[in-house]
Amino acid sequence: MKLYNLPQKEETKIYCEVNDGSTYIIFDHMDGLYGFAVSEKGSVVHPHANAQVEPFEDGYVFVTPST
Repeated sequence: MKLYNLPQKEETKIYCEVNDGSTYIIFDHMDGLYGFAVSEKGSVVHPHANAQVEPFEDGYVFVTPST
């Protein structure tokens, strides 16, 4: 599933490694080609709308494309 297909304004948790040491982000909404999210430690994150996600635990996880 693409990031832009996730429910917006529902504070969806997405597990990923963030530069500030967080283990997840809270996705809020799409803003053009990028999403608006905040890490568990408060950093703003803008993942690309075409990022692939799949269900994981109590949220989602980004899928790394295989080559």
